[in-house]
Amino acid sequence: MSHEPATDLATEIGTQVGVLTLGTNLFDSSVRAPNAFVPIDSVFVWASGGKAPLRTMSQPDEIRSAVVHVRVRDREYGVGNSLARTIMNTLRGLSLLTYLDLVAAISEPRSMGQDSESNHYFGMEYLMTYTSN
Repeated sequence: MSHEPATDLATEIGTQVGVLTLGTNLFDSSVRAPNAFVPIDSVFVWASGGKAPLRTMSQPDEIRSAVVHVRVRDREYGVGNSLARTIMNTLRGLSLLTYLDLVAAISEPRSMGQDSESNHYFGMEYLMTYTSN
């Protein structure tokens, strides 16, 4: 089974959180500047490595843990904060098919300040554990 942790988590967020649609206001990518195809109010999901894989000697399979970032960008602090909390609460304790574990690396969404256009950012990180085949 092939695993793409960021894509899989973005797909799950889009399925579970009704106001988000993958490719419309939810993206499987690092944060992108607003443009005709990427609205200001958006969510971005991407992976950035993870822990070293665990493997038993002479066994081909590994247990891998990917670090996946989720960033919420919104014009309004309250709306962005609420959406970040909705995402975190939705994913808390969720069992993701083909993954051994999905756990938040922090207990609350983190306010990350504003960009030069006064848009607010909120961030969360997740560890997604799976076996390689």
